[in-house]
Amino acid sequence: MRRAQKREIKVETIYKAALKVFAEYGFKKATIGDIAAELGTAKSTLYFYIKDKRELYDKAVACGFRHWQDKVRDAIAAEKEAERQFLVMARKAYEYLAGDRHLRSILMRDPSLFPLHPAQDPYSEINRDSIALLTSILEKGIREGCFRPVNVAAVAPLMFSFYVLLIQRTYMFPDEEHQIMFEDGIDLILSGLKIREKQSRE
Repeated sequence: MRRAQKREIKVETIYKAALKVFAEYGFKKATIGDIAAELGTAKSTLYFYIKDKRELYDKAVACGFRHWQDKVRDAIAAEKEAERQFLVMARKAYEYLAGDRHLRSILMRDPSLFPLHPAQDPYSEINRDSIALLTSILEKGIREGCFRPVNVAAVAPLMFSFYVLLIQRTYMFPDEEHQIMFEDGIDLILSGLKIREKQSRE
């Protein structure tokens, strides 16, 4: 009977509670007991789902990243033209993080979640999916004739890295100047991608 009760907790509910606790206390100070208390259950129940705090942290952050990614993907799907998809992708990702204070707090506490070297990336699969989404938009824009014919395989990871840097700078130093920098950065990227009117006529 007790075993059946443990299974009633949805995994996503556990991850959301974990994100909240990790956001408040940080990874080092947060305990499995804190997360169990947030859920209103016993610590032993959580160990039915995870082996230790590190695994719970990694899975909770991954869940947060996937939810963020899904919201952006849904917003892109509502647009038809590549240029609009690019703008929506950039701004929706920015706006989502502004509204998710738990994930935002964790990112601010733990810069290792966005490592400089891909080999050190604990969420490489998720980030590869984000790069693949960006790649599809760039390829669509080239087919539509609105983006320059760039080397998409090289440009997409570079643009993703630049975008991550803009996100980090904006939320780690939240002031008006960095918000302007974000908009200017996106405008600069899009201006470099777009085919100028003279070129398109030729």
